[in-house]
Amino acid sequence: VGRVGQVGRWVQASNALRFRYFFEREITMTDFRMGVVGLGHRGRAMFQWVAKGVDGVKAVAACDLNADLFYKDVHFCYGGHKPPLCDEMPEVKFYDQYDEMLAQEELDIIMVETPATCHAEFCAKALKKGIHVYSDIPSVASLEEAKMLWEVQAASPAMLMTGATTCGWGFVLALQDLVRQGLLGKPCYLEAEYIHDCRPLWEETPWRKPGKGNHRYPITYCTHSLGPLLSILDEVPRHVICLSTGSHVTDIPEAEDLMVALYQTDSGVLIRHTNSFINQCTAGNHSYRIFGSEGYFEHLAHRGSQPARTAFSSRKLYGMDKWTEIPVGFASREVEIRSQQKPAAMFGHGGADSFLWHQFVEALQNKEKEAPINLQKGLAMTLPGIYAQASAERGGVKIPIRYPWDDDFKTEI
Repeated sequence: VGRVGQVGRWVQASNALRFRYFFEREITMTDFRMGVVGLGHRGRAMFQWVAKGVDGVKAVAACDLNADLFYKDVHFCYGGHKPPLCDEMPEVKFYDQYDEMLAQEELDIIMVETPATCHAEFCAKALKKGIHVYSDIPSVASLEEAKMLWEVQAASPAMLMTGATTCGWGFVLALQDLVRQGLLGKPCYLEAEYIHDCRPLWEETPWRKPGKGNHRYPITYCTHSLGPLLSILDEVPRHVICLSTGSHVTDIPEAEDLMVALYQTDSGVLIRHTNSFINQCTAGNHSYRIFGSEGYFEHLAHRGSQPARTAFSSRKLYGMDKWTEIPVGFASREVEIRSQQKPAAMFGHGGADSFLWHQFVEALQNKEKEAPINLQKGLAMTLPGIYAQASAERGGVKIPIRYPWDDDFKTEI
């Protein structure tokens, strides 16, 4: 017990040191004028959370094609009943046309919370006007969009922050610290699972329902899985093999119940990624395993009454050569400290969204040139899924992966 407590204190202390400067120095706060496009469950929640929980940000404008999401009562599958947003945020002006909002409002930040299949165009239009972007993931839906957005970002004075939610979890930050300290050695094999039965969301978010023009291949929603894994690697996936189960749970021909991709980097590191949005599994959504030359790390999602668990072992740390559970969860130490001073400062996916938004705003306040999770990192955790889909469609053939910064990048596979 004493050994576990020691490791827990070490991880928490290491996490806290990373951003302790935030609390020890004075920051000149500037009210960044923020707008949002997309007022579904997540868009509405994030817009309100950031407005209340992040100092230096002022919510001024909201956009959605459906005006009812702003002016009328709504009911969300996960959020329940909500009163009109116009009553809760009377200072916010509503637009049903994105271009009009960008033209009429002097925005500093745009929050892109549209469906996962259409982020790139909204990001590009804001960047062209010099407006900073916080975009949900995946970053793009096609290789053509990747090329376009990469070129727009390169020409823009504004920064794009990739809202890679899972990269803000406390246990992921603990993993990063273990790698930085050399306690896992060189990662050689990594696993991630995203298992989430999304059928209850089909009516609320129709783009999730498999079919023509909708989200069909779960493997393309790979950012939640690849983001944390790539955050500890200094290279990106370069080849992929992918297979699909096809449709067994539903009677929808276009539905792919579960897909598995195996990625490989130039140095030979293997990454196995499993994604399923149609299943009978009622366990937690996200699990990760990392096999290193000097140690091992895992985070297993909850299983019924058994809570989520995080553990590691390392032959580099005396007494830690056996599998040892460590007391870290979803909220990072930084977010916990902020929430003690301001409760609204903890929000979104156990505090992960809060962590990333504070990182983003601090980067703007410090006039940094790159976002903490920039577009290149966003594309590195997005494009492998597009190539994986192509592999599955071709029966699992091995396909090389290329990125817009590669000389041989093409928009066709």
